Amino acid sequence: MKSIILGGGFTGCVAAKELIRKGYDVTLIEKNPYLGGGCHTFFKGGHPYTEGPRMLTVISEKMFDYINVDVPLRRFKFYADTYIEQDKAFYSYPIHWDDISKMPDRDKIIDELNKLPKENKATNYEDIYINMIGPTLYKKYHKTYTEKMWQIESNKIFEGYKWSLKGTPIQYGDRAASDRGIDVCAYPIDENGFNPFFEKCVENAKVYLNTEVQHVDLEQKKIYLDDEILSADIIISTLPLDDLMENTYGSLRYMGREFYPIVLPVDHVFKDGHQFIYYPNDEKYTRIVEYKALTQHKSEDTLIVMEVPSTINKLYAYDNVPEEKAKAELYKKSLPHNVYSIGRMGSYEYLGIDNCIEQVWELTREF
Repeated sequence: MKSIILGGGFTGCVAAKELIRKGYDVTLIEKNPYLGGGCHTFFKGGHPYTEGPRMLTVISEKMFDYINVDVPLRRFKFYADTYIEQDKAFYSYPIHWDDISKMPDRDKIIDELNKLPKENKATNYEDIYINMIGPTLYKKYHKTYTEKMWQIESNKIFEGYKWSLKGTPIQYGDRAASDRGIDVCAYPIDENGFNPFFEKCVENAKVYLNTEVQHVDLEQKKIYLDDEILSADIIISTLPLDDLMENTYGSLRYMGREFYPIVLPVDHVFKDGHQFIYYPNDEKYTRIVEYKALTQHKSEDTLIVMEVPSTINKLYAYDNVPEEKAKAELYKKSLPHNVYSIGRMGSYEYLGIDNCIEQVWELTREF
């Protein structure tokens, strides 16, 4: 059977690998001149980096082994700081109990923590966090950061808080950040990052790079390119849902990023073992990553990448906004037979690498 995969990011490449393994004829179409999407490794001044730190959260050994067999991985814990302008101080991120005692308003914060409600019945992001850590810590760490990240006036528009805080609201003991309670991550040892994995995934597929899809006839399973029409029995799309269906139900809302790589003439900038610094103040940028701390690249200088919220690309879905989530579900329900939309943009969900792989496994299990 013939299958066409739209989008050659992490999800699209893994989908290609799994379909090839099951005997499908696979064609993959990618608009960029490279595979991997946001997980593709670029180089600046000899330093490898990705557009946004792309670690694998080690949820299971099966997940680790799946990539490690093609691209050996290094396990590590990741540590982050946040710069609180009003305190003129760097603290651990997430909030650590030991840092609270160093804060100039610690008495007020502790009083608020002692008065937190026993049952958190709030439903929006802002009220949930205030009920967990009090208004002072919320304002320091989360209010401005989240509103800046999503370019919104109030965090009350968000239902729940699933894509925020790495771990528990306030940490004790180890300061390692975590994702869904898992604090062990993995990153390729190879300086080319995940790039060899992507190439391995598609080595038996027909791959179109630097190719824009002009139109998709979902019912007929036809893909229209500039000078060619492709047909398939199955279409797997990782494109934004509204792009795939040509805005049938209106545009979905997304947030993107602009990435600014900067080489500096020092061995390292961040304190040892730290890879991130978050900036929850009035500056335009949200986060700075020192990539040597992530990639283990050896050099006399270092590379940092500054991230600035932008609408020039689509990287994050507003899946915690009820009306956007409802619209995305309408798109999903309208997909014809043998047309599947998966991945971050295809699902309109905040997914990590492991989530995307699991999604492909679940989809292709019965193929």
